[in-house]
Amino acid sequence: MDAFLTMLLLQGGADEVNPIMAVLIYRSVAMFAVLKMGMTGLGVVLMVFLARYRFMRLLRVEWVLYGVLTAYAGLIWYEIWIIKGPVDLPTL
Repeated sequence: MDAFLTMLLLQGGADEVNPIMAVLIYRSVAMFAVLKMGMTGLGVVLMVFLARYRFMRLLRVEWVLYGVLTAYAGLIWYEIWIIKGPVDLPTL
């Protein structure tokens, strides 16, 4: 969803501020989508696999996974808000 909304916003005039993703998106949209979804998917699968372990012996990876989920939900909400909101698109 994030990759799709990012593409939609970029078509509307927004800018990608992540320098790595910006290079990929202007070089190959397909590679951008594959890398963005692949990195997210691999990260989630790894955190689910390691959910019962502790990060730096302090924080269970399960809670990090919840934090990532919350951050992505917030990002999706923000992107939808931008699409439905003002005409001038801010930088992503």
